[in-house]
Amino acid sequence: MSRKNIYDKDLGYTILKPIVDWNTKHSYRKIEVTGKENIPTDGAVIIAPNHCNTLMDALVILQAFKDESVFGARADIFNKPFIAKIMTFVRILPMVRQRDGLRNVLKNNETQEIIVDTLENKVRFCMYPEGRHRPAHSLQTLGKGTFRAALAANSKFGDKMPVYIVPTGIEYGDYFRYRSTCLITFGEAINVTEFVKGLNVENEVQMIEPLRKELASRMSKLITFIKDDEQLYNKWALTKMLAADKGLRYGDFGRSLHKGMLANREIVAEIEKACENKPEEMEKLLEKVAEFDKKRRKKGISIYSFRKKNEALNAIGKAFAALVGLPYWIFSAIVSSPMWLTYNLLRSKTRDKAFHNTVGFGVKLALGTILFIIYAILAFCLLSWPYALALTLLSIPSYSYFFDYLEGMRRYISDLKLLGEKKLRGKFKDIVKEFKKLY
Repeated sequence: MSRKNIYDKDLGYTILKPIVDWNTKHSYRKIEVTGKENIPTDGAVIIAPNHCNTLMDALVILQAFKDESVFGARADIFNKPFIAKIMTFVRILPMVRQRDGLRNVLKNNETQEIIVDTLENKVRFCMYPEGRHRPAHSLQTLGKGTFRAALAANSKFGDKMPVYIVPTGIEYGDYFRYRSTCLITFGEAINVTEFVKGLNVENEVQMIEPLRKELASRMSKLITFIKDDEQLYNKWALTKMLAADKGLRYGDFGRSLHKGMLANREIVAEIEKACENKPEEMEKLLEKVAEFDKKRRKKGISIYSFRKKNEALNAIGKAFAALVGLPYWIFSAIVSSPMWLTYNLLRSKTRDKAFHNTVGFGVKLALGTILFIIYAILAFCLLSWPYALALTLLSIPSYSYFFDYLEGMRRYISDLKLLGEKKLRGKFKDIVKEFKKLY
């Protein structure tokens, strides 16, 4: 690895970052950031988010800050030299995990020196304590890497300035759907320097476990956290049902995503309490939830179509909005068709659904930029400049609008389907009613 500091100012990086940030921002209908006031300014900072959506987790954190950040990622991504150069250019370091074998883990020594140097120069380092991604409203067991880096930094310069770990929560309206929503919440930082002073232990190895417990506790409070057990996904399905019954939809555009997350946490707390007090009854109810969720997914009906609302007026309003927006959508479909076809082709070849949003981002960044340049050149060559300028400007939001329109139509069709599903609506009401009795 080059001895040039990974965090040094670089013209290419300076030019690329706002382009990447813009594309990241427009990969979502809304990105909401809360708690930035919790990030200390008087010391070295390690950002520690949950890891649920592959590369997008890094990109949304990156766009949350105007200045530079350095990231850690799985070392196996760096196996190909060309990819390794790109990753280093965008300030991502290889992190070897224990499962990669002892021989490879030894390579972390060099990486750790770079991390400590980065932190000593007060450049943020972002590291995902879970070590691997999983699209779930929970946390996996936190690895040791984050704490080893923090303790190494503290050992070197903790007497001069404090070392902090900032617990961070990332929530998505949908893990897999392009143009969903994203909430980033920075929690109260752990002052590692002061924390370890209060520990009555003999060595750094013994410091890791209390730090791990503290970080896991703080991270769990920043997301819709569900206990990681065999009913994890059924509990989340029930959470969405109860939210829909209250007329809520997490990820609604224009609504506070943070308030939506807090509302979900309250519902989850009710579910967990019911599971503790009446485990057998809740076991049977969650089986009914799983059956219901399977049926409504098979029929292509969104859980949020079950929200309490004036169905007739809602259908008319959505139909009118679709009609008004149709001309621009046709234009967007024509302009966006190369990107949309490429996106679907690559997505079909991607086994891990968690990478679907990453694929969408990559297509927008690479192919979208090329197409914009081509469209602009063609427009100004074939049309007078006012029309050429208008068409060029209209093409900028076309890809986002294309997906947003399709999502709106998906919801509209879902609402229409539900009107004819009397049994399914009855099943929804029965489950909600039964839970309220148990709780």
